[in-house]
Amino acid sequence: MRAPNSNAFAHGSLLSLCRILPKCSNAKIHRLLLRKVVEDCISTKQHFIKFILKAPEEGVICPITQEPITAPMSDEALPFDLDHPDRTAIRLACQHDFSAFWLLFNWAHNNHVKCPLCRAGPSDFCLDVARMPHHIRVPLQRHMRKLQLNGGKTQMETNSLSESVTARCFIDAVAGDSYLDLFPEQQEQEYIDRLECTHKFSLSLGETCVFLSPSKSQYIFNLFASWVKCDPVKNTPSWNIFDFSRAGPNIILLGTVLHQLDHVLNVMYGLSFSVKMNRHNRQFVYTVFQSSARDKINDPF
Repeated sequence: MRAPNSNAFAHGSLLSLCRILPKCSNAKIHRLLLRKVVEDCISTKQHFIKFILKAPEEGVICPITQEPITAPMSDEALPFDLDHPDRTAIRLACQHDFSAFWLLFNWAHNNHVKCPLCRAGPSDFCLDVARMPHHIRVPLQRHMRKLQLNGGKTQMETNSLSESVTARCFIDAVAGDSYLDLFPEQQEQEYIDRLECTHKFSLSLGETCVFLSPSKSQYIFNLFASWVKCDPVKNTPSWNIFDFSRAGPNIILLGTVLHQLDHVLNVMYGLSFSVKMNRHNRQFVYTVFQSSARDKINDPF
């Protein structure tokens, strides 16, 4: 029996998704680029897998994890759609629902894009992981590397888990406990309040600057140092001025800490932390949803 033509499958899949979409609330049709499992010929035509990304319904179980799709994702995982972080479920054209992260991980790990339940899907294709958005690709590749290790937890896996945990602790301390879940836009004053900042005159800079309190400075420094030590080659920023083998400075500039936050988000999740001006109240607003040379956080050094 011949495999179905990929063009015919893609057309039929899109028609099916269009019929399903009106029945789903808070949903949108998305697509990911595919590549041929075996490149038997040179072709410039791009192929995609299309599906509905939606907010999960209460009580629906993911067939892959056997847990509710509404259950918290892996600490390393980020929402598929950063603008709509509540859309964590994927509905395929065959009308089977899955946790978005675990379905993509299943596809990437098994080198296909078929439904794990009914096996519907295009033949001879797999995800083009290398060309996926950074915030999706990086967590998938981390989990794939863990599965490549044989036996129990090796030192490499332990270090990887430690790196993820310490990164999250640093991000939670600087940007708030729910930052990696919701990615809220935050005004500068929120960071000033959270990190107990005060305005002080800096002799080295010759101007009044915003500094963390001594206790917060030491706490944030220790969290960042712990993350850097998980992989000093990869995690130490090129602009670093600290000696992480010693105690941190008495006080740290808020701008330095925000620069560190940008670095951690970029290394761990492929995100860029940016600043823009709110024209209504003339306050700086920090976000991961915009990034440009003009908006990028100014280097405090």
